[in-house]
Amino acid sequence: MQVIVAGAGPGALAFYTEHTLAAIRSADLVLTAQRLAAPLSAIAGNVKVMGVMDTIAYLNEHAEKEEKVCVVASGDTGFYSIARTIADRVDPNISVSFACGIGSLSYFAAKLKIGYEQMKLVSLHGRESSIVPHVCYNESVFALTGGTIKAADVIQQLLKSGLTAVRVHVGEHLSSAQERIVSGTPTELENIQFDDLAVVVVENKDYVNRHKTLKDSDFIRGKSPMTKEAVRNLSLAALEIEPQDIVYDIGAGTGSVTCAMAYRASESMVYAVEKNPEAVDLVKENMAATGARNIEIRCALAPDSLAEFPPADKVFIGGSTGNLREIMEAVLQRNPEAVFVVTAVTLETITQAVGVFAALSMETETICANISAAQKLGNYHLMKAENPVYIIKGAKQLEH
Repeated sequence: MQVIVAGAGPGALAFYTEHTLAAIRSADLVLTAQRLAAPLSAIAGNVKVMGVMDTIAYLNEHAEKEEKVCVVASGDTGFYSIARTIADRVDPNISVSFACGIGSLSYFAAKLKIGYEQMKLVSLHGRESSIVPHVCYNESVFALTGGTIKAADVIQQLLKSGLTAVRVHVGEHLSSAQERIVSGTPTELENIQFDDLAVVVVENKDYVNRHKTLKDSDFIRGKSPMTKEAVRNLSLAALEIEPQDIVYDIGAGTGSVTCAMAYRASESMVYAVEKNPEAVDLVKENMAATGARNIEIRCALAPDSLAEFPPADKVFIGGSTGNLREIMEAVLQRNPEAVFVVTAVTLETITQAVGVFAALSMETETICANISAAQKLGNYHLMKAENPVYIIKGAKQLEH
């Protein structure tokens, strides 16, 4: 069997490439999705509607058959397409090739008269995800929506996070007679109904440089304790946060570590817990001040409310109120591979932390940071020492 997966572009026959049209016309059988069946039937009489998994099952069952099959997929075969899934799952004896198409990205960008060379590309189609992290740290974001996350959900995510000044473009039924493109702020688009399948571009002129190292002066100070800059940076280095990591901050305080971790988790979310309501308000102020809006903060005493968050990959514990073991057990129950960093300044906290890590059979790495900062005294600068801070990293099996 010979299989060619062909990109149909945004949908209208006018945007099918000659390569795709030739593949369709020469095929013994054309397999496609319901929404592409009608235009395809105008040029081929052998069209059959079939889902992705049914398509794969059919191809594998007929692998030895002398047949040329064209699987027509929407958009382009190289952009969140079923093409890769088919190529990975069919019988190795089946010859598979791709015919590229015009993707919704290039079509929509042309309609908006914008370039997409610097655009962040994401798919929210069929996924439990948020566009907020991407919008925070990129000047422009293109997103496919549908399934669980629709265009209306994207707008609500932006509103909830406070990203009300961004500009949103929504396109639906692209290339068809029913095509509609709507632009505006999230507030202006909030009450508009959109099709289940739509594409979205969000432009954020005030996006944040996620590579910036936050200084203590970047934060609004309150009565809550704040992890100082040097210790914050050492803790972040120990956590080794990846852009897609789910991160917890237990005992958020002013939110200095929370916001710094959000910069690192630039394609994901930070979930913070703080028991003091005034501190929670301060964290929200610092989220706005630093632009780190990919944070969800709860006023609670951990481990309460942790079950409401997705399982964590990385966890920073700056304050546990005596519940360190309970917190770590709650996290490990949902993800045994979670990595923890605990900071301690008192001998009692150090002893407790080391004991909990040992009781949970976790490997640890501990450093003691003795930091001095220059302080001006007349015409001279003297080094003023701060209290030593212990930074303890633990995981089931640390990578060396």
